[in-house]
Amino acid sequence: MKLRRVTCISRLLRRLPAMGICLAVLAGCSLQGAPGLDSTDRKFAAFYSDYLVRSGSAEPSDSVQALPLTTGDLDSLFVRHGIDQKIFDEKLRAYSKDPALWREVLVEVRKQLRQRR
Repeated sequence: MKLRRVTCISRLLRRLPAMGICLAVLAGCSLQGAPGLDSTDRKFAAFYSDYLVRSGSAEPSDSVQALPLTTGDLDSLFVRHGIDQKIFDEKLRAYSKDPALWREVLVEVRKQLRQRR
């Protein structure tokens, strides 16, 4: 009986490092949390920050009046940033389903707007 306990304890002690490694990996995965942006997300963020600047929406002061962009203006923004209406619409749908990803895109937009100042 005593031998069985010693054997069980020794097995447990041999497995302990492997279990510890598994727990560390799982904890690391859960800490990552925030999704990463792919190249299309970064293009979308660049497009959106450029749009905000050109429309006057990026300026906090009341003295700046928002200027509506024409269809031609929007088309040139799409071309400049390497996206089209289809990609734009797909990304909007994806962001509406994944608020954490949308938050990361907005952080990227904010970063780009600060770099312009």
